[in-house]
Amino acid sequence: MGVRGKLFTVGVILFIMVSLLATPAISKGNPLVFKGSLCQGVAYQKSVEAVAVARDKVYASCDYRMVMEGKLISVYYLGDTAAYFRNGSKLWENASGYVVKLLPLQNNLIAGTLGGFVLFNSSGSIVETVPVKNKLYDFVLSNGTVYGVDGDVWVENGSFSSSGEVFALRWNGRLENSSLWSLRLPSMPDRIRLGRVVYVGSGMPSGYSSSYAFGSLYGVSYNGSLLWRINLGQWVRDVEVWRGMAVVGTGYGKDSGRILLVDSRGHVLWNLSAYFVEDLLVSGDRLFVSGFSDGKGVVTAYDLPSRKLLWRLELPYRAKAMAMSKEGLLVGTGKFESRHEGNVTKVYSEGSLYLIDPGKGKVLWEDDGTGYVRSIAVKGSMAVVGTGSQYFYVYDLSKMGSAGKRICGPAFLLLLVLIPLGGVLHGRRT
Repeated sequence: MGVRGKLFTVGVILFIMVSLLATPAISKGNPLVFKGSLCQGVAYQKSVEAVAVARDKVYASCDYRMVMEGKLISVYYLGDTAAYFRNGSKLWENASGYVVKLLPLQNNLIAGTLGGFVLFNSSGSIVETVPVKNKLYDFVLSNGTVYGVDGDVWVENGSFSSSGEVFALRWNGRLENSSLWSLRLPSMPDRIRLGRVVYVGSGMPSGYSSSYAFGSLYGVSYNGSLLWRINLGQWVRDVEVWRGMAVVGTGYGKDSGRILLVDSRGHVLWNLSAYFVEDLLVSGDRLFVSGFSDGKGVVTAYDLPSRKLLWRLELPYRAKAMAMSKEGLLVGTGKFESRHEGNVTKVYSEGSLYLIDPGKGKVLWEDDGTGYVRSIAVKGSMAVVGTGSQYFYVYDLSKMGSAGKRICGPAFLLLLVLIPLGGVLHGRRT
């Protein structure tokens, strides 16, 4: 081999070395711990809209609506909730109703259902139920008080209206049936968060839609007095809190939405035209936003103090649920696909779960076999992911790799040997 050939070979090797050193580590094994299934034998379309992880347990709720003679009877919201050990062994499963949120506590579990609250003990028995006036859409627990929102929409003779309430219940290991206070609101509330005041957003909640545009953000005192209202004209899809202020994401239509920052006095400090927002996540001074635009999923990251866009990532399908872990940002995407099979229309759940570098917006790992990801919960290095079917997945996030690790040492030399044999496999579960 001549001098030029040797130099060329050395150059190629150096190029490969630099490329590998700049490449995030691939998955260190199959991160899937187990795949769970609920509502066995239920013939209706199911969805796992609520999941949770506790110290030693995993919880998931399967929701469905009854169908009679080919017609959807949406007033009968049904479902089951189940608990598992982290190794996949089922502890219990019990009827719960249509669950929108799960909150694990030390010795029991609060399930927020469309009909109200259901309290399970550690063996899965229902020890208490507390109904609400309308449909419950969200709640939070803080300092011995449960704050919640319920509401509904009505269409009569072509006329649309909605209303609801924000309320507070005392929690002392059990929920009191009588509220500490309640405040009626002129539009259906769907989100509640606690900051310097109680922030309440109204609109069609994430997972629902209609042809009617409405939405407001309310500021409510901790004793139940209305402080202010901002009419947004779009559904509030999510609300989070940063430095005691409200971060609001809205959506309406095909891809219209906004991102707002509102202080405790009701002053709008930031009002950004964005895409259709599905979920917000605040981590430190960073805001992550998921949603969709032009038929694609979109995830963006912003620096909240400067309001600057840090990165934007497009994904197939609607980007819906998000959760943060030390390994990275988890993002779930998906869509429901209807197909005619004989005389039956079947609904299929399609989508993926992604692990994303929160600093750069790069995909580190993907599972494209989950179906439509509807809910995500994280505790430590364990994540539970609910989908638009009866299935949920539990992952060990430490086996997904991380952006901070680099391939080096013996592994790097092995890769140099393997490259001429056909390249490196990228460990994506399919």
